[in-house]
Order: sequence, then structure tokens, then C-alpha cells
Amino acid sequence: MKIVFWGTPKYAAENLKTIVKAGYEVIAVVTQPDRKRGRGKNFSPSPVKEAAEDLSIPVYATHSISKDQKTKEILLNLKADVYLVVAFGQILPKEILDQPKLGCWNSHASLLPAWRGAAPIQWSIINADTKTGICIMSMEEGLDTGPVIEQESTVIRDSDNLEILTNRLSIMSAKLLLRSLEKIKRTKGLNKSSRLKQLNAIDQTNLEGIPSYARQITKDDNLIDWNQDARKIIKKIQGLYPNAYTLYNAKRIKILEAIISCNNNQSNKSQNMKNQSNTHKIPGEIIMINKKIGLKIMTNDYPVQIKYAQLEGKKVTDSYTLSIQSNLTINDKLGV
Repeated sequence: MKIVFWGTPKYAAENLKTIVKAGYEVIAVVTQPDRKRGRGKNFSPSPVKEAAEDLSIPVYATHSISKDQKTKEILLNLKADVYLVVAFGQILPKEILDQPKLGCWNSHASLLPAWRGAAPIQWSIINADTKTGICIMSMEEGLDTGPVIEQESTVIRDSDNLEILTNRLSIMSAKLLLRSLEKIKRTKGLNKSSRLKQLNAIDQTNLEGIPSYARQITKDDNLIDWNQDARKIIKKIQGLYPNAYTLYNAKRIKILEAIISCNNNQSNKSQNMKNQSNTHKIPGEIIMINKKIGLKIMTNDYPVQIKYAQLEGKKVTDSYTLSIQSNLTINDKLGV
């Protein structure tokens, strides 16, 4: 069974390596072009391209497969049996979807129909979802709307950030892709309708959940709004790890890890004490600097304790060290 693998980030690269290690024949890889990355802004290849080159697999890069007639013709001549798509970053046109004999299959990092689109892992954390997962679906022209042949869920833990959850989902994705490939190769000779029937594909209208859209994350999303509730801020920090940031004296401070200083489940008496003690505190205001605890910042409701952060131009450090680097004092306000 000849496979063309489509993907771009590290998440997808790990899937590619697992598939090849399992003995499947990946005859080509399609990925996004080299881009400027890191502080030096030098052009560097995508993690999938790096993995493919290490595995001696031909790589084709395209800015837009919809407009790239040359790459379309190359792929058509490869006569692949299956296209596997894992976080590629572009929508495949119908003429590409119709090429492989055994279909185009996508591993999507959500429990469909929730969080269709570009950034499902980020939005599942930001939205404080209790669980997420992986769905393997047959691709069609709609955005992540195809019938699902495999799915698995995982609980989103309070300690999960984007990196941790992405790594866990990548392992799940690779496992489900291998299971799916074993089933797909047994559908040789069937048309698409018969293939989906044999694979017990489930139309997304018959899956649990409400359709939602996981739009692409923008630079503006990374800015922390201290006027929000503490839990919402924590989830943003986790979901956008390691890019959520605040400002102080026009310098960017990335917040990598933080916790709510007060327990949301405390008694009404404790809540009243909290309200009294923080009545005159302004969201974004530094209410504590302590060598052992670090920084505490006020939000709309509860204080947030910053554990690890990174001042622009400096390395990641604990928040007490950050306060020294940034010349922070009690009552200073972040976000300006």
C-alpha cells in the first residue's frame, strides 16, 4: 500500500515516523515551505520535512496546493493508494481528494464535530473543555466534516498545557492511524460508498457534541487580559503555551506557568474574606512579591500566582527572579 503523507508540525512528524517504523511504504511527503523561525529569523524546514529527509522520503513543498498544478501532476503520477493528512495546514481541493485509490484520510485532534478547523488543541484548553481526543475521518470538501472511522478520547487535566496535551494526542493519533490503515487496506477494489460502509464510518451528525470552529490562533490572542477571571487567564496561558504574554513598560513578559491563588471551591465565608481583602485591587496589579512564592497578580476575581515567566530578551526563570529583572514592585500594574 503506497502512502503519501501530508503534514507540517512536530505533531505530524511523530506520526510520520511511527507509520514508517511500522513498515508502511510512504512514497512521498507534502508539507509547507521552509519558513523564518526562531530569533535569527533564518529559513528552516518544517519538522515533517526534516523527518522525511532523515527517512530518505521525497518531499514536496507547496504554498497552496489548490493553485499548485505542478505538484498536483507529480502526485497524480505517483499513483498512491492512500493520502494521510495530519496537521498539514491547507484545505485539499476535490481533484486532490479524488486521486488516491483508497481515499484521503485525516487525523484530527478533537472529538468531532467539536473544534473543526486549524487549532483544535488550543481551543479545547482555552475553552476549559474536560476532554478531547482524536478522530480519523474520510476527507471531503467540507472543513473537517467527513465520516469518522476511528476515535479515542482523553481527559484534559488541570495540569495540561498545549505542549503536554499535543504530545499525548500525537501518540494517540499515530496509534489510530495504524489501526485505520490495517482496515483501509482490506477495502481494496471497493468504491467510496462501499468502503465507508465496510469501515463502519459514522456520519458526524450521529456523533455526540455540537459543531464548533477552532479558528487559527493570531498574535493578538496571545495578549493576556487581566480583566478576565483567573481561571480563564490560566486556561489561556496553558492553551497558548509558551506564547501567552503581558506587558510592562512596553516590554513583553511571557507567562509560562501560573496557578489560581485561591480555591474556587472554598466556602462562602472564605469567598467573602477574599472579596474584602481584594476590594481595592485593580486587575493586573501586583499584590505580592515573595522570594518563596514569587509574583501574585490580581485578576477580575482571584489572584494568580505566576510560577515561571520570561522577560523579553531573557531566559525562562521563576517569577521572583523575573520581578528583579523587570524592576517590579508591589502595586505596579501589568498589561501596560
